[in-house]
Amino acid sequence: MSGSRGFTLLELMVAVAVVAVGFSALFELLGRARLEQAYTRALKEDLFQLSSRIVEGKTEGLEREKRPLKDYPELEEVTYQLGSAQILVYRLRR
Repeated sequence: MSGSRGFTLLELMVAVAVVAVGFSALFELLGRARLEQAYTRALKEDLFQLSSRIVEGKTEGLEREKRPLKDYPELEEVTYQLGSAQILVYRLRR
């Protein structure tokens, strides 16, 4: 039974270092996911508010940009923006 000595201190330190690197990568991914979740929640709220205001016709106070479409001169593209949300509306030119 001379072959069953257990682990050396060096082997244990290498294993702990590998586990530490794995956990640091995992915590970085979790932190990034938390930031993305907060951004997504804010974008969802902005989109909901923006679409509700467009449907209700309450577009004052919204950033709005009109531009004609090059390939379809009878149409115009209107971009409404609120916060980080942006909605494009295509309609006949007046």
